[in-house]
Amino acid sequence: MRTVITMLSLVATFFVQAQSLHNSSVISITAGSVLFVRDSLVNNGTIVNNGDMQIGGAWINKNQYDAGQGQITFNSSLPQVINHNDQSFSKLTISGGGEKIFQANITIENELNLSEGILVSANNASIIFNSGAAVTGGSDQAHIVGTVYHQGTGSKTFPLGNGTLYLPVTLTNIEGSSAEVGISGYELNGTTLRYTEPLNAVSRSRYWKIDLVSGSLATAKIILPLRDEDIVTNLEKAVVTQSDGVASPFRSLGKTSSPSNDFITSSGAVMLPFVAIGTVEDDGSIFVYNAVSPNSTDHLNSFLRIENIERFPSNKVRIFNRWGDKVFEMTGYDNQQHIFTGKKNIGGEEDLPEGTYYYEVDRNNGAALVNGYLSLKR
Repeated sequence: MRTVITMLSLVATFFVQAQSLHNSSVISITAGSVLFVRDSLVNNGTIVNNGDMQIGGAWINKNQYDAGQGQITFNSSLPQVINHNDQSFSKLTISGGGEKIFQANITIENELNLSEGILVSANNASIIFNSGAAVTGGSDQAHIVGTVYHQGTGSKTFPLGNGTLYLPVTLTNIEGSSAEVGISGYELNGTTLRYTEPLNAVSRSRYWKIDLVSGSLATAKIILPLRDEDIVTNLEKAVVTQSDGVASPFRSLGKTSSPSNDFITSSGAVMLPFVAIGTVEDDGSIFVYNAVSPNSTDHLNSFLRIENIERFPSNKVRIFNRWGDKVFEMTGYDNQQHIFTGKKNIGGEEDLPEGTYYYEVDRNNGAALVNGYLSLKR
């Protein structure tokens, strides 16, 4: 049975049920009211939702949906098509267990409740969380397969998965006015990622891509899930890795401490768009990125980054000018608070001129010094 609505106003405590519904006029759902449609709902008119709208079939929004303060629930155990016409939901609940296939972008104004069911992207559609919007739930039975964007600053969790496993990713300390960041996950399915020392392996399962639309990740760390990573046989050797492209070698971003609860946090700020899980040999290796550009706008080389230095907390870093004068010395270099940004700290603190400098890194573990030359450019 199909119900055709020309005009309907639902007031408090009312419950209206229909098998399917085609709206060509105005439906206003007030607080405390419920509109339940067992099958599909096609909106060719206007729906103003300050109550509760529950849909068991397809939702095709061809005109205007006013999110108001209401919530909408997709609750079928069968696949449901969601075409929201690139508009907003105030509160969205995913339940019932079936796939929810969204064919256009969905913006969440206040809350997404992932109870039971997988949100699957079609047509490259994305889920976009407004600043302050909350995510509740999330599990192997309830997550998003597609790209998720968060607006706003601070720590943001992206409730991603691959349709079988819940694989959420968190970015900490997102900064900048009008910040917006997106993350999507990709299964490798036989594709091999490349890597450089001191890595001895990188994920054979998946990687993630970060899309920085606006704002800054200059001090943001990334937290990745460790599930279904067959390269990780010893958690102490697991690290976060990053690369500037899927075909480019992945390099270690280290880890802050021993992984716990199936998650690992990078030691340094994430600076490149592709990230994955990797492992390192416990051989004391470090890698010095020998380019420093303090005034760079992309923050990629804004300080001297020493890969895996956090494994040697009693380290000492020294830098000398071309005449052999020591211009910088620091104990406990950590790629975070204790770093070289092109300023000397011997005989006062001031900017050093552009040029080539000699560095020494003492890991203070009985091993030989790591030394070489770095280029400072402003």
